Amino acid sequence: MKTIRLVVAGIIFGAIGGTASAQVDIVHNWYVAPIVSLAVNSPHRVEHYGVAGGGAVGKVLSESWNVELNGQYVDFGAHDRQTSIGLDALYFIKRNRIFSPFVTLGAGGVYEGRAPNDNKNKWLMLRGGAGFTVGVTRNIDFRMDARYQWHGSKDGAPSLGDYLISSGLNIYF
Repeated sequence: MKTIRLVVAGIIFGAIGGTASAQVDIVHNWYVAPIVSLAVNSPHRVEHYGVAGGGAVGKVLSESWNVELNGQYVDFGAHDRQTSIGLDALYFIKRNRIFSPFVTLGAGGVYEGRAPNDNKNKWLMLRGGAGFTVGVTRNIDFRMDARYQWHGSKDGAPSLGDYLISSGLNIYF
């Protein structure tokens, strides 16, 4: 009987300890996030794939919300380039050091072309997607997300949409 009580007590304390360690201490920290992406772009473009680099400065607002200011440069080859800046809200479905899924929605501006020397190729950009973070160390999370980004185009052509599959790090300070 004593052995059964010890086993039951061990299971109860193990479950309590496991639950406590799975919870996240939410610290309302700022972070930077270097990001690389693969862009799968609108069929209205000459090149259908591109590579991108960018980064974000973000702030943890609560257990459920982050906000990020981000910029990105996409190279679609010799025919097109894209530069964007946006503000995104990230809603974490469940924040956990092991796996934290989120959805995101944002808006900003985008420029299409070689150099931003005119206003003709600048448009409002809207985007949304889903992703996750995984804790690597106390101050670093690995992140991955997929987003769809929509914006206008020039000379009455159809609006453009791009899929961006990104990975990077959240480095908290």
